[in-house]
Amino acid sequence: MKIRIWCAAQPRQGELSADQVVRQVVPLLQQAEESAEIVVCPLEAPMAIAPQPQILDYSLTHWAPLAPDLWQQCQSLTALVPQWGIRTGTGGLYQLPLAQTAKGTLFGEIIGCVEGIWQLPIHASDRQRQTLYALGRRLLDHVQAPVGCYFLQFDWQGEVIFERLWPFPTVAALASIGVQTPDWLTAHYQCLRGIPLRDLRIPARDTVPRLE
Repeated sequence: MKIRIWCAAQPRQGELSADQVVRQVVPLLQQAEESAEIVVCPLEAPMAIAPQPQILDYSLTHWAPLAPDLWQQCQSLTALVPQWGIRTGTGGLYQLPLAQTAKGTLFGEIIGCVEGIWQLPIHASDRQRQTLYALGRRLLDHVQAPVGCYFLQFDWQGEVIFERLWPFPTVAALASIGVQTPDWLTAHYQCLRGIPLRDLRIPARDTVPRLE
């Protein structure tokens, strides 16, 4: 089996760089699929890629060569979400990962940028969680999300402030390595491969930052 990891040669803020992919993503996928041949493919511009037998395309860029329509749909959400009565903004310091599987949606713990470093988990109240989960479901339903992991970027100012929906793991997913089982980059691989993703485990901690 061959895995092609697509990333941006000049990543946007939030995207993984080619160097991060080589150093941190490739070892995870090699561990998940020991016999796989893994190739990192940095993109300088959007490119149409035809699916090939025995090749798994694993995209970590907004150019997402196999699903440009999905990215465009995600981009259009900024104009749509205010019609749902939800504020929008930029500079969101939190991301809620969502795994869209063949069995439904699996919600992860919130990842937050604390003093410039992405950390997992961030504590949230039941009300905050239910608000975010409802928004996440509505977003995935709207884009008719294919299987994979999505990251809902937002801020919280007494209510959710929507920024964007990423249709792949962002740089924030690195915070899950060594903390969550499976980490979000491996979970994305499992979704794409059709491997059941039934649970996400994080060891209990005495203190964690709060969503505020």
